[in-house]
Amino acid sequence: MEKLRERKTLSPHRMDIVEGDLYFNTGKYYQALKFYKRALESDSVKADDKQYMEQVHRMISSYDCLHDELKKADYVKLLLQKAKACGNKEMESIALFNMGKMIYYQEDKKQGYELMNEAIELMKNTDYKYKYDNLRYNYNTLLIMQQRDNQYEKALKTLDLLEEIVTKDMEGTTDIGSLTDKEKKTMYAQRALILSRLGRMQEADEAYRAWLAIGDTYSKDDYLIIPYLMDRKLYDKVIEMNKAHEDFLYTHNDTVTYHMRTIKRSLGDAYEKKKEYKEAAKYFKDLAILIDSLKVREQKSSALELAKIYETHEKDMQIKEQKAKLEEQHIILVAILGVLFLAGLAFYLVIRHLRAIKRKNRFLARQIDSQLAYREELHKANEEIKQLLKQQHEPSLPIASGKQTQSREKEEDYGDIRTSAEDKKLFEELDRLVEEDKLFLDPNISRELLLNQLHISKNTFAQLIQAYSGTNFSGYINNKRLDYSIHLLKDYKRYTIEAVATDSGFSNVRSFYRIFREKYGMTPSEYRNTFEKE
Repeated sequence: MEKLRERKTLSPHRMDIVEGDLYFNTGKYYQALKFYKRALESDSVKADDKQYMEQVHRMISSYDCLHDELKKADYVKLLLQKAKACGNKEMESIALFNMGKMIYYQEDKKQGYELMNEAIELMKNTDYKYKYDNLRYNYNTLLIMQQRDNQYEKALKTLDLLEEIVTKDMEGTTDIGSLTDKEKKTMYAQRALILSRLGRMQEADEAYRAWLAIGDTYSKDDYLIIPYLMDRKLYDKVIEMNKAHEDFLYTHNDTVTYHMRTIKRSLGDAYEKKKEYKEAAKYFKDLAILIDSLKVREQKSSALELAKIYETHEKDMQIKEQKAKLEEQHIILVAILGVLFLAGLAFYLVIRHLRAIKRKNRFLARQIDSQLAYREELHKANEEIKQLLKQQHEPSLPIASGKQTQSREKEEDYGDIRTSAEDKKLFEELDRLVEEDKLFLDPNISRELLLNQLHISKNTFAQLIQAYSGTNFSGYINNKRLDYSIHLLKDYKRYTIEAVATDSGFSNVRSFYRIFREKYGMTPSEYRNTFEKE
């Protein structure tokens, strides 16, 4: 290219187009865009509508390969407007097809398909020199989308149209070696899969045999037959094919590729279907590592390509490039300093937050211990008062005896006629029963058990719990369990949290964690750690 430019064999804009094509065809799309843009801005291209539209088409293809949908959309609109204004059907077809693709991937699949089919019909009625190349691309794209959407009947029709173009002689078109055989093998693989998904197994098997007849040529595209083999449960065949490709790539040190990614996934799926899970796990692990490696390589490749763009500028741009590099280095330095500052600030904030959590946990732990100590002192005081009353021979009314017991059994029929003093004494008996026998430690404790022992109605029981514990039966029992768990957490430091939860009567450790946190504002582990540090 440098020698051609020195000789001035072609005009500057033609040289830019040729060099842009060179980079595009070698996958260096950023560098291709540099030359395509310069050609598009030249007066010669702007003055020729046909050249201008072809150049816009090149811009669309580049941004399509770079997955830059926003810039691609701008050029698609530009091409569509220009093509309609000029009455150029082939360029209108190209613009419509690209627009249909974009709309399809924006999840408006119905309109996307309509535009793509409209574009295909337009292209069929042109005498464009690249007509059949474009139709091949269009049908192959449609085929992928229809299979993805499980539209196998439509996919089969599309495949028939594609096969018609590939197999028949096209007058006035360039013969590209054995491209036809390669595409035939691809189509047989696709036909086998589509017919298999439609349940037409005999025809699918015939297509597979035709695929086999072509032989081992173009083996790089053998991945297309894998879904059919998986449908037919020919897992050993899948493994055999992919193992051979895997060994070939390892032999040639060509392992970080999308081809290898497809091989690893197919092998993992096949071994999984065979229920050889150890082998499947190995390949899925390799697949995860490979995907990460591919991402890193793509990033490096893009970075190198962008760097190369700066190196290929003309000599009159060198000073500007050096200035840009200095500014870039300055920005990177500032960015690094900013990142370091933000990292330091984030570290400081995290440490401060952790310290605040520790202080809060210590405060909450002291509150928990204070409340439990106060409750124990109150309980002792109540017991002392009861002892004094007994010593003074004050009469005590048994709660569940004689007529009183009978009246409880008939409360549902005659209404609640107890006094608040009787209610309190009844609740105290309930509480004593639960505490002394440690009934709350039974994860299967029920209301019925206590109702049978106290001989009271469900309504009375619920009212007593709500009035004197401030919660329902589940909350009352869980509060007892939490108190007991605090004792275990403090006195039995070698107990696991699971053991504490089980011994405290909770059915599972998850419930224990949730209820403990809701009441105390910290987890059991945090409470124990705070207590140990204290």
